Amino acid sequence: MLRKNRLDATFHFCTKGSYDRLLADYLQHQYQSFVFVDIGANQGLYSILAGLNVNCQTAIAFEPVARTFALLKSNIAINGMRDYVHPIQAAVSLVSGKAKITKKPGHSGAASLRQLPGWFQPARWFGITETISLLGPEALHPLIPTETDLIIKVDVEGYEKTVFDALIASNILDQAKAVFYEVNPRWTEEKSLETLLRQQGFSDFTRTSDKPCHDVLATR
Repeated sequence: MLRKNRLDATFHFCTKGSYDRLLADYLQHQYQSFVFVDIGANQGLYSILAGLNVNCQTAIAFEPVARTFALLKSNIAINGMRDYVHPIQAAVSLVSGKAKITKKPGHSGAASLRQLPGWFQPARWFGITETISLLGPEALHPLIPTETDLIIKVDVEGYEKTVFDALIASNILDQAKAVFYEVNPRWTEEKSLETLLRQQGFSDFTRTSDKPCHDVLATR
């Protein structure tokens, strides 16, 4: 159950079942203790699904945009997940501090910290920016339990490489049994991300689709 947010595309994607079930099924069929790390949690769909599994110790949900974070907290509450899902209003990065994120009106899932080309005009295409908090590796480690297996979702619209580098620098990725991430050829270097994860011990890469835009579940 998600709080109604009818003017938002991501809300409709969630409620109409537009997303592939690969990650949802993977979370449902975890029979050993795990922690879910949701980087780019948006309104909380996958953190809530993780929390429904009795083997999920906790879900740590990172969402930096203020309005989306408020919806995340509301959805955690209405689903009775306050004891299982812990929201953090910040983005994962290589340094702690502040940054401006670009947002697209009517599509909360399009917010991104990726560097835009000089010709790209955020005010024209996205309309607005917002100053958000960043958490670097030194700040991340105390927030994420690493005594058990981690399942990490990364949905950050082109900022994946930075997030992976931060997870490596904090030694958090060492504890991950699986990483789920988005690939969009407009801003994702898919082979580069796969190479990086292979260097960290991931060996199996399952795509949700043969289409250019897809998600990948990487496991060890």
